[in-house]
Amino acid sequence: MYIAMHCLNANNILQDEICKFYGVHYDFMYKSCVISTDHQHHDFVIPMAEEDYKDFYQQFISALASDGGQIIEITKGNVFRCRKNEIRHGENQKCEVRRI
Repeated sequence: MYIAMHCLNANNILQDEICKFYGVHYDFMYKSCVISTDHQHHDFVIPMAEEDYKDFYQQFISALASDGGQIIEITKGNVFRCRKNEIRHGENQKCEVRRI
């Protein structure tokens, strides 16, 4: 399974990324969603409230369970491309997930 997203790098330049998707979890300390991929030196971080993460998580479950291609796409929000174990702060995001 792959994940496609529009990411902001350390210089705030928007990049399109497609990576092998490994998982997603919520970091309660930093109030952010962390997406794990095959990029060994980077994480993908989305600042969001816990309630928004619960909705985001349910969208992921639905997208993974639906018929379609092998790509999950994240839309409508900023995803920060960070070095491993780095957290970037920003406004809370309300992203959407779909399978393409």
